[in-house]
Amino acid sequence: MSKELANNLTKELDTYFYLDNPKKIFILSMLSCGFYDFLWFYRHWRHYKRRAITLNKSNQLDLDIYPKDKDIIPFWSAFFMGWYIVGVARRIRNKMKSSGFSNFETGPWWAWLFFGNSFLFFFETTADINFNLTMYLLDLIFVALSSWQITRLQIKANECMTLSNECPQIIEANYKKWDLIVLLLGFMIGFFAFVGTIFPL
Repeated sequence: MSKELANNLTKELDTYFYLDNPKKIFILSMLSCGFYDFLWFYRHWRHYKRRAITLNKSNQLDLDIYPKDKDIIPFWSAFFMGWYIVGVARRIRNKMKSSGFSNFETGPWWAWLFFGNSFLFFFETTADINFNLTMYLLDLIFVALSSWQITRLQIKANECMTLSNECPQIIEANYKKWDLIVLLLGFMIGFFAFVGTIFPL
């Protein structure tokens, strides 16, 4: 990144991708039963938008990003995250590839099939508590797979930014207000889902 370009960006927008700690992401995603994924996607696409707007104001929009990023609506990117996760992966891959990094692959394509899958919404609690518990634990596996999808993308994004000297190799875990709000909300919903799934009425 040129010095002139860096001077037009705030510290938060200085990196090409949204910067965060992967371990923090995985933990919050698991504890919130996957609800944290919405916040992660929102922040990623908001980062693209803010960065594009800043560069557009200085007539440097063509230097570093996709021209239409300034028109992104982060809410819808998060709402349709099952679709936009492919977009995030493609951006990371393309950036690493264009930068000349050999390890640009973002993982097996079939892994995306497991993202965001949950069947508890369609599961009707039975009188067999053991069966209900088995189904709940199986659903947790899908939550873990989804959590790992966004975690490994963050790892790859961080790797790209580290190799580009945009950020240090070790990213500290900073917990923000919305991290805790979404964590609490997701944990409470997950708890009621656990009770409603395991124990018959």
